[in-house]
Parts: sequence; structure tokens; C-alpha cells
Amino acid sequence: MSEPAFDARDPLARLLDRLDLAPAAAQGGADVFEAPATSGMRRLFGGLIAAQSAMAAMRTAEAGRLHSLHGYFLRAGRPGVPLSFAVTRIRDGRAFAARRVVARQGADEIFEALASFTSHAGDVAHAHEPPLDDALAAGPGALPDWESVRARETGEALRPPDALEVRVVRPEHDRPGAAPPPTRVVWMRPRGPLPDDPRVHAAVLIYASDRTLLRTAARLHGGMRGRLPASLDHAVWLHRAPRLDDWFVYASETPIAEAGRALVLGRMLDRAGRRLATVAQEGLLRRPRLRS
Repeated sequence: MSEPAFDARDPLARLLDRLDLAPAAAQGGADVFEAPATSGMRRLFGGLIAAQSAMAAMRTAEAGRLHSLHGYFLRAGRPGVPLSFAVTRIRDGRAFAARRVVARQGADEIFEALASFTSHAGDVAHAHEPPLDDALAAGPGALPDWESVRARETGEALRPPDALEVRVVRPEHDRPGAAPPPTRVVWMRPRGPLPDDPRVHAAVLIYASDRTLLRTAARLHGGMRGRLPASLDHAVWLHRAPRLDDWFVYASETPIAEAGRALVLGRMLDRAGRRLATVAQEGLLRRPRLRS
């Protein structure tokens, strides 16, 4: 979807307010939550809609933690229009629970997701991480911020800060005329402390998972300048309960694009190199049609 809204007045507090959904009257057996209207952008940021949908689902799952979210973006969201999130309790088992979430603006369905929760603690575990030694060893300290890199790529003015601070590894790959690889690595962290609520940490991770993703594919085709990107679907697997109190790494790669649709895969790791989450998204990269 579009880039996130930016607000210079404490953007993290603004995001947390948007994740603090208000319960509303149930409809047809579904739990309903509402979020206030957003402003300051042409379309709503898909990561925000996915994070709000996850938060709505988590509000109905008393036991277990969110371990996956699979969603489809059905329509572009309209800024200035309130959102509602209807949560249907699909299953409540001994070890797993499932919720269906439909996000609406008025009568329009704009996003639909399935969320799965688990309280299962099995004894099978393994991990194989493609190396990110250089990024993990160097840390985010002297790296340029995402907004300055984005502004240079698009030729647009710098925007006020987002709720997340993002630092770019190997920024030379984003320079005009560069021949970038099909991969990207950034560091991320919230711009302040988060509440001690695991649901908030999970929702902010899902919000973060839609940042920088489609640009990994777009820069192989000249960047975002003049394009109308749109996320088509989004999936996040949370391998452990995330704590976003420190910097974390977001590494993405795009193995294929065909017929204007690009697949991008992402992985989030903490500073110790442990994987927090895996992400997959297919997005549409198109140029506006010229009117004759």
C-alpha cells in the first residue's frame, strides 16, 4: 500500500493511539472495533491496516500469542474515513485459535485477514540464517536514515519522521544509476519506549513489516519515481514473542517479478541474530496510464 502517514508531533504516540481500538457493538456474531479517521496521505498505509487488524484479533484471543497473520488488500483505504474491524472467532482449540478479521470503511471491505494464535510449546527447534555478519557487526550507528535515502531516490522533499527510525545498510545501492542487488538490509526501532504489552509489540512489528518492502523490488526497475505501488497481500509469521525495545534488522529479497507483480520476502532479527519474524508480500508495481 502507500507509505505511512507522517506527523511531526510525536509520531510514535500517534501510532499507539491508532492501535488503541475502541470496542463497538457486535454485528452478526462478530466482535467489532473502531479506529478514528487518519489524514495526511492519499491512501492508507497497508502496514497500519494490517497492524490494526492484528490488534483487533488479539483483543479477542484471551489465551495464546499471535504466531501468524495472512491478509489481502482488497481496496485502497481512504484517508479521513473511520475504520471498523469485525473479528469472527473461527476456532478456539486447546493449543490453537483462529480469527478472521475484515476491515471496512463504511460498506467497503478494504482488508481481510486470518490470524492464528498458539499456546503450544513443542520441543522441535532449529534455525539456519543466511549470513548478515557485516550488518550485525557494524550496527546502525553511522548509517543514513531511510527518509534521506528515499528523498534522494524520488527527488521529493524530506518528510517528518515516522513512528519508526530506519537506518539503511549499503545506501549506495539506492543512488540514481546504481545497479542494486535484489536484496536490502535496514535497521529499525521505535522512536521511543513501547508499553509493556506484548500485543503492542506484535502490532508494531507487523506495522514495521510493510516498511521498505516493495522498494526492494522497485529499485531493480528504476525505483519508485513515477510508480503507483500497491500491496496485494501480506503474510507475517512471528516465531517468538517480539520485544522491540532495541534496534532490529529487517532483511528483504525479491526472487521474482512477473506481469508487474513482485514477490518480496523478509526476515526480522534481533541484535543477537535471532529471527523474530518472517514476511512475504506480493505487490503491484505499475506506472500511471497516460491520458490521450
